[in-house]
Amino acid sequence: MAEADVESRLADIVDALIGLGSAVRRDEPDAVHKARTMTRRLRAILPLLPGRDAHEALAGLRRYGRALGGARDLEVRAELGEQLLADIHDDDLEDAAHERLVTAVRRERAAAHAAVVEYLDGPRYRHLLEHLEAVRAAAADLDGLAVQHEARKHARAMRYLAEVLGDEKTAATGAALQDAFGAQRDYTLLARSLEGETDESITRVRDAAWKRARAY
Repeated sequence: MAEADVESRLADIVDALIGLGSAVRRDEPDAVHKARTMTRRLRAILPLLPGRDAHEALAGLRRYGRALGGARDLEVRAELGEQLLADIHDDDLEDAAHERLVTAVRRERAAAHAAVVEYLDGPRYRHLLEHLEAVRAAAADLDGLAVQHEARKHARAMRYLAEVLGDEKTAATGAALQDAFGAQRDYTLLARSLEGETDESITRVRDAAWKRARAY
C-alpha cells in the first residue's frame, strides 16, 4: 500500500458519500445501502485523523448512519419476508402473511426513508458536509502506519472472537490478516527509517522494504 494512496482513498470515500446524497433522496435502488456502507467506512477511519472537523464529522456520520440504518434494515426485512413466503408458497396463509411481513414493513420503510430525507434537508446534514469537506482537505494528515495498526487490531479481534465461537476457518483468516498487516507495518517502519540515506547498499535495502510493504 503506497502511503500516498491513503490520502486519495479517503478523499474518494468522502466524495462517494457526498455524491450519493441525491440518489438517497430519490430512493434509487441500493442507494441507502451504499450510503450506509460509506458512513461505516468513514467512521472506521476518522478516529485516526486529528482535529475538530474529524470529531464533528464522526458525530454527524453516526446520526446519518442511524437514519440510513433504520430504512435499510426495514428494506432487508421486507425482502427476506417476501423471499421466504415465495419459498413456502402456502396460498392459505400468503395474503395475510404478505400484508404483515411485506406490505406493512414497506410502509414502515417508507416512513423511515422520509426521515432520511428530512435529515438530508436539515441543518445537521449541511454541517456534516462542511466537516467532510474539511476532512477531505486534511486527508494528508492521515498516517498510513496508523491505518495499518488499526487494521491489525481489528484482524486480531476477528481472530479472537472467531476462536471463542469455535469458527476455526474464520480464526485462521483473522490470524493471516493480522500477520500480513504486521509485516506490512514492519517493512514500512524500516523503509521510513532509511529515508535520506545515500549509501547505495542502504538505499537498495530501503527500496526493497518499500516494495515488500506495498506488495501486501
